[in-house]
Amino acid sequence: MKAAISIEFIKNLAQYDYNNHYYDFHNDYSCEKISYSDSILLIVFKNLIDGLLLSLKFTEVKITTIDFFNVKEIEGLTLDNLYRGRTQLNGDLIEVSEDGKGYFYLEFYEGQKLEFWAKGIGVEQE
Repeated sequence: MKAAISIEFIKNLAQYDYNNHYYDFHNDYSCEKISYSDSILLIVFKNLIDGLLLSLKFTEVKITTIDFFNVKEIEGLTLDNLYRGRTQLNGDLIEVSEDGKGYFYLEFYEGQKLEFWAKGIGVEQE
């Protein structure tokens, strides 16, 4: 698990080195499932070549925006952008919350998006 605030600002995590292993979630994987429970956000991806499942796991999540339209199922969506950025809070642009969470933007190629606060991120094999 990697602390959200240790992730480089505006670095695209869709193509990223997690724990010394490079993953290209944009080109090599499709989204299989998204789940949110007990402040854990899991985005499960299927490798387009070998069918193996991996998940991006975000901890201590608070979702602020969810915009999924014209989609009957999550399965098959392509991750376009995922990065830690800034958001406006009480008239100020901030990168990190008072409790040490980073603000993330997740966008799919097909137009759907999520915005959320998270404490950490990790990659897990399903």
